[in-house]
Amino acid sequence: MGIEAERIAQLADELKIGFCGLSLAILPLADPRQPLMAIYRDLYEQTVDSPLVIYRNDGTPHSAERLTDIFAKASSTAGAGLGEDLLNFATMHGAARLGDAIQRAGLSDRTSPLLQFVRHFRNACAHGNRWHFQNGEPRQPAELRSIVLTAALHGSKAAGGTVGAGDYLDMLDDVAAHFRA
Repeated sequence: MGIEAERIAQLADELKIGFCGLSLAILPLADPRQPLMAIYRDLYEQTVDSPLVIYRNDGTPHSAERLTDIFAKASSTAGAGLGEDLLNFATMHGAARLGDAIQRAGLSDRTSPLLQFVRHFRNACAHGNRWHFQNGEPRQPAELRSIVLTAALHGSKAAGGTVGAGDYLDMLDDVAAHFRA
């Protein structure tokens, strides 16, 4: 298709790797035995008292909380705060980046049900994670495998609702394949 199409396919591949990596990191982050602390100790020569320093854009530190305190808080977070929320956030971020990249490259295609799905999913993720279908939307078929977008979805949750984690990975695979065809 061209260099822009390959860049979008590469972005889809990178988003998939990032999402899978985050999925793998969530379990040890939430583990009360703090296995990630061992990685920081063994690979980076950090101690339990070492600070996790996060910097602002101006170079000043926001936090210098101890690594062990961060891991303890993460492992005691109740509910799906770490898992579900982080994965939904990654999905929403990825959908917005991918949809924007397709649009900026001028590769939107109103006749492609997959690309129409990506466009609507991007819009939902960028605007409160809710589908927004009014005034006859969606006007064109918008589909991702077995997920068909219809006006009946208006107001319902997109990422973590209609589109689960595996569906998001399917979308990334399908977009990469589409732009490499």
